[in-house]
Amino acid sequence: MDYSRRNIILLFSSQAVALTSTITILTYSALVGEMLTGSTGLATIPAATGLVAAALTAYPASMFMKRFGRRRGFQLGAIFALIAGLLTFYGIFTANFIIFTLGVMAHGVFQAFFAFYRFTALEITAPRMHKQALSYVLAGGLLAAAVAPTMARFFERHFYLPIEYAGTYLLVVFLSLLTLLLLSFLKFPETVVQQEKDNIVGVPQPTLWQVVNRPAFLCASLNAAGAYLVMSYIMASSTLEIVEYAGFKVNDAASIIQWHVAAMFLPAFFSGSLIARFGTIKILSVGIASLALSALFALQGLELVNFYGTSMLIGLGWNFTFTAGTILLGSAYSPAEKARVQGINDFIVNGLTAVATLSSGYLLATIGWMNMNRLVFGIVFLMIIGTVWYVRHTRKISGPEIS
Repeated sequence: MDYSRRNIILLFSSQAVALTSTITILTYSALVGEMLTGSTGLATIPAATGLVAAALTAYPASMFMKRFGRRRGFQLGAIFALIAGLLTFYGIFTANFIIFTLGVMAHGVFQAFFAFYRFTALEITAPRMHKQALSYVLAGGLLAAAVAPTMARFFERHFYLPIEYAGTYLLVVFLSLLTLLLLSFLKFPETVVQQEKDNIVGVPQPTLWQVVNRPAFLCASLNAAGAYLVMSYIMASSTLEIVEYAGFKVNDAASIIQWHVAAMFLPAFFSGSLIARFGTIKILSVGIASLALSALFALQGLELVNFYGTSMLIGLGWNFTFTAGTILLGSAYSPAEKARVQGINDFIVNGLTAVATLSSGYLLATIGWMNMNRLVFGIVFLMIIGTVWYVRHTRKISGPEIS
């Protein structure tokens, strides 16, 4: 039986729920961190530890799913989301920064698992539908952008007042239970199940050097990491800049995050078709240009329009580079190598993102918002160098046509 359509709907829904949880963590963790510590420099530590956990979990998560299958891996991740919700709530309730940070760290483990939704979309559809299937699953983030702020405000207003933000993190508990329910209906075609079993057998695996030395892997991983680096580096401090420094309201920060996430995932409805028509490199280039424009926009001032424009351009740039990079990564491994290569890729992406997030609050307190955005140009330059190198290398091998 063909479960493709059913699984795409379930993955879309699970992606929406998972990202609603992640948006809640992203929007409020820095504010909670500052509330519990009184320090801007320490405020982004919880978010950074979450990304460190995601980085350290990425490879083991991929190996776990190789051994036990995607569905069990996703369910294990959802259990960590439940633990995250309970710990973050209790940390706020008891004003304990360490417990709150441990909760965000547990959520990072969940993020490592649900990041593989995108690869699963490629595995359960025909090759001609890969780009569109990936886009449809990523589009679940658009639903998350629409409902996350409203749900967070509802839980904040109706649970555990006057303890600020305590009710908000109960939302993470609720969403983890919903994720477990959705994933219980996930099914895979027999060919995918058999392929997972076959991969357990001792097929020779590439070394780390052999993986990172593949041009397609380097280009795909560098662009995905660069996009996430810029997004996390800037957005982790954005709520602090908007509320604490620029003097706007928390609702303004939540709205800006909402539009940022919308810009991340609204293009998912057509980015797959654009990649199919124009090729991965052209769409990667558009994404890189959008990230550069986001920094230029930020440097124009500290009004709400600047924050909205910057966050939306980052979201758009992330979508194009990340979607095209994921498609390109698929050409860097064989079916037997997928777990190892995907795990290495996500370790690199999450690891660099964790470093950026960990330094974000410190840099905001020391060099300021404007200089932080100027540093974005250096990241963009490295992405351009990596992409140009890949194009030149591939043209030497296969000729001038690069898709």
